[in-house]
Amino acid sequence: MFTSVDSDRKTIKHLPSKNVLDSPAQDNSFINEIKLVIASQFQKLFSKYDEYIKLQITIFGITFIIAILLASITGIIIGHTFGFSVFIGAIAGIFYLRLLAKSIGKIGKESSGVSQLQLLVPVCLFIIASKLGSLDIFPAMIGFFIYKPSLIIYFSHP
Repeated sequence: MFTSVDSDRKTIKHLPSKNVLDSPAQDNSFINEIKLVIASQFQKLFSKYDEYIKLQITIFGITFIIAILLASITGIIIGHTFGFSVFIGAIAGIFYLRLLAKSIGKIGKESSGVSQLQLLVPVCLFIIASKLGSLDIFPAMIGFFIYKPSLIIYFSHP
């Protein structure tokens, strides 16, 4: 029970409607409200472009799985630097694919063509790979193009 003090009367009065278990520290209504807001945002996101979003997520997932497999295999067989370079290139390829999908999603609504911003991704990958000693250029570029086999795999599947 909580106790309140009326400063004018100097009396102590117990509030029967309040309980220690209902204290603000254990009040989950704020957390439940946040969960509800997040769930509604996800619902709104997936209801707008349901098929297109699912397509993007599926292709990104396939690309990421292929990237992990290829980077692991090449890391074991050829060397750790080669495998790491392939993986970093694949991450850059996924980022490129995301920018391209975002640009394509805006066609007809906000723009009339595809943005050229995504073309900076392979250029930046090439520059970073050439400047860093821990990345090789050729395996990074191979990794960058891993998104293409994932597209072929996805669209050849019935």
